[in-house]
Amino acid sequence: MYRFILVILLCSLCIPVYSYNLDTSVNSEIEQKYDANKLNKDMKVNQNNQATKQISNKKPPKNTPVFDNSTPTVTKISNTISNIVTPKTGTKIPSGTKFTVKSNASISSWSGVNSLLTFTSTEPVYKNIVIPAGTQFKGVISASHGGQITGNGGLIKIKITSMTLNGKTIAVEGKITKANSKNIFFNNIKGARQYLQGVDNKITQGINFYKKARNLSTKMSSNPVGTILSPIPTITGWLGSAVCTVTSPVTGLTQKGKNISIPSGALYEIKLTQDAFIN
Repeated sequence: MYRFILVILLCSLCIPVYSYNLDTSVNSEIEQKYDANKLNKDMKVNQNNQATKQISNKKPPKNTPVFDNSTPTVTKISNTISNIVTPKTGTKIPSGTKFTVKSNASISSWSGVNSLLTFTSTEPVYKNIVIPAGTQFKGVISASHGGQITGNGGLIKIKITSMTLNGKTIAVEGKITKANSKNIFFNNIKGARQYLQGVDNKITQGINFYKKARNLSTKMSSNPVGTILSPIPTITGWLGSAVCTVTSPVTGLTQKGKNISIPSGALYEIKLTQDAFIN
């Protein structure tokens, strides 16, 4: 019995010594094969990669869109072309309003396209506001040509573009309805058409030819010899007159139409073709 107890005591004293030697040998072998600092770094990198993966796998939160139903504030911009304002609000001068004006320069069918014209009103106009006499209007010649060989007369077409009232120039749209106290249609100031005059001139020429031939026949019949030949001039005159009458519609086209020339100070009538607004 005592021997058994003694063996146990000896074994208990030897075991810690051997275990200590075993642990020390294992640690030294690990330290020889592996770098502890490197292992720590690798573990940190793996942890960071795993954290990045978790963040990247997370879906971004869905944001609920917010709609702004308020009315935005818009800054009004005036349309200006060469200092001419085109207002769309204010006191309205309705389309169809007419102004009696006088021209400040002479115009003619030789005036070039895009030539500028000015007019001054001679009478006040009452349309929602008082537009006094002396109001300035500006216009431009939009088309023109002289008398034509076809009998067509000269042409002037004027477009009213602006008016100046109380020191402010605003854009307007208007046309001429009277020029030199004569009614104008379709805004065309026309020279006299000469086609019918050309036809009439040709017929008159034939009639005069016949009259001269007949007078000659009358003179020839005053003696016995001439009496025999006297019908010949009359017949010739009749044929000539007939030819002139038949060909007059064609030859009338060769008559040139009249040109236009209106002096400065002549009276015109301007009619607005669109509503105009004055602020």
